[in-house]
Amino acid sequence: MADKIKGLITVIAPEPICDACIVERLGLSALHQASHRTRELARSRGFERCQDACGTCGKSGSAIRHRLA
Repeated sequence: MADKIKGLITVIAPEPICDACIVERLGLSALHQASHRTRELARSRGFERCQDACGTCGKSGSAIRHRLA
């Protein structure tokens, strides 16, 4: 699951995506599955959590993006 979440975030880069859209796109059963993984990814190189509009649903709030080099 972690690889699928990372892959989705990377594919839509540089647009941010919210956890709810990750859950919907990947068919996950609970929001906490995505939020746990995105918080972990935010501590890795190339990813950041931000307060921004989701590139998928357009809602403002917490999202994650892959920073392109």
